[in-house]
Amino acid sequence: MATNTARREPYIGEKRNFKREGYGVYVYENQYFRYEGEWKNGKKHGHGKLLMKDGTYYEGQFVNGEINGHGFKYFSFSHCKYTGQFLDGEMHGYGVMQYKDGSIYEGHWHKNKKQGFGVLRTSSKAVYEGTFSGHQRNGEGSQTYDNGDRYEGYWVMDKRHGHGELYCADFSYYVGQFAEDMFHGEGKMQHASGMLYFGQWLHGFPSRLATKLKLIVEESPLVIRQGQPFKIAVKCLDDEDNEVEEDQGREIQVMAGFKYIPPKQGSVLFDMIEDVEEKPIPTPFGYEVVSYPLTDQLSEEEVTAEDDKGEKSARDDDGEGEGGDIAEAGEGEEEGGKEVTGLSMEDGTATDLMQPPEPAASPSQDPANTELATEGTGNPCAITPVETTPLPPPVSTRRTEGGYVEWNNLQLSPPPPLYRPFVALDEDKKSNKKLSLKDKFGKGSTGVPEGCEVDVTPAGSTLVAWESKVSKLSSVDNPSKQARSRKGSTSKSKSKKGSKVKDQEELIPTPEPVLELDEETPKIETVARPGEYVLMVQDVTNPPFLGTRLEPVFLMLKLKRPKKIIVKKPNGEDEGIEMEAEEDSFSD
Repeated sequence: MATNTARREPYIGEKRNFKREGYGVYVYENQYFRYEGEWKNGKKHGHGKLLMKDGTYYEGQFVNGEINGHGFKYFSFSHCKYTGQFLDGEMHGYGVMQYKDGSIYEGHWHKNKKQGFGVLRTSSKAVYEGTFSGHQRNGEGSQTYDNGDRYEGYWVMDKRHGHGELYCADFSYYVGQFAEDMFHGEGKMQHASGMLYFGQWLHGFPSRLATKLKLIVEESPLVIRQGQPFKIAVKCLDDEDNEVEEDQGREIQVMAGFKYIPPKQGSVLFDMIEDVEEKPIPTPFGYEVVSYPLTDQLSEEEVTAEDDKGEKSARDDDGEGEGGDIAEAGEGEEEGGKEVTGLSMEDGTATDLMQPPEPAASPSQDPANTELATEGTGNPCAITPVETTPLPPPVSTRRTEGGYVEWNNLQLSPPPPLYRPFVALDEDKKSNKKLSLKDKFGKGSTGVPEGCEVDVTPAGSTLVAWESKVSKLSSVDNPSKQARSRKGSTSKSKSKKGSKVKDQEELIPTPEPVLELDEETPKIETVARPGEYVLMVQDVTNPPFLGTRLEPVFLMLKLKRPKKIIVKKPNGEDEGIEMEAEEDSFSD
């Protein structure tokens, strides 16, 4: 039995002379395309909409059955949207493409590809303005990046290539040649840290790049005296130990350190140090250090002494000094015969042990320079004012010039109050001293003489002080008393037979209380302590040049006491000079 099936008409709309004319809807045989719009002479012509089965569609101008003119196209697979000119069904001419990720291209197209001048915005900050070729940045153009950097120059196949200028958000900039998106060829970089490099670049890096620092000194380890300035120099070298003269403006810091001694539980600063402890710095010498103040600015007294050295040296050469002939000797050296030795000062003069020290200024004369004030005069053990000396400014960083930098007049500053390594050393020394006192006076002895009160400071440290009649302070307060003591000592030493030790024992009378601080009270030190220090030179360029810093270098520095000056006295005064030197040794 035959079945009659109704045949569906593919076109529904207006016709003229049996041809589609006017508005109509046509469904193609493959059921994939569907057109709704205007027709002319049986062809799509005018405004219309072409839909595809996958969801993609075009709406716009048609000419003689082809997509030509201005229109809008939606791509269902990529979710992109294009609005602009078409030619024979392809994006061609000026148009705007909106991508799924939010990027927008606005410019010229050629056969469905970005071609010619255009603007590509990949984010709110990243924008390229320039020429394209085959969907890629090619030719001259400028690119702004998300981080704020901006490049202006030439592109090849979507990469920076040729001459260009890169301005970074951190105010660094590079002007020169690029290749494959890297610095390559001749170029100049002014880094945000202040470094400047001008020369050849290879694959993003300078052809001559400093990789290490070298410390230049007269000797290693460096040995100096207290109060003696010294100088150092630093060179920037490459892997072949060649000096890199192109290295300009690298910031170099020099600092000093002292051996780190971990705090012991129960020590004075243990609880406080746990909260504010500075991180120790490892060294190649087998121990860690903590920073120690270093300066390159001489005080006014030192500058004056330096200026007077020439004049003083001339007077000494002419024999105008009152002390006779002066000869230098190392620490602890003696020339034969009878002489008096004293520590050399920075201006070259000798300290005469026969002269009593100048009395200290009273607190009323300079109250700003006193740390502890004396309250009342009734207590013989009252605290005497301690004059404080402001620390000199720290040494400043310097920048390389031609791969070289130097410092002159470097000096170790006096230690700051409660400098941790020195506090630990003093505590160990005090502990050992207490053990020796117990062995000498017996168990339970405090070592506090009768007639002297014991005072406790707010910090909890005990202040006890005394000295003998031949001490320095007693001689300052009563010069005549000093003379009588010398005379009595001389007569006793001549009349009494026995060893020298017995003569010294008779010179020591009953202790009397004086105005002086005990060892437990922190003392203000005016010079750096003798010992071993460590000099550290490091690259502190900030931000680091090309993301890296050079490794630090270290140098051992040994600080010794000043050289002694041996003053040769006339023969007639030898006996008295020797006696006075012995008396001074008792008070030390």
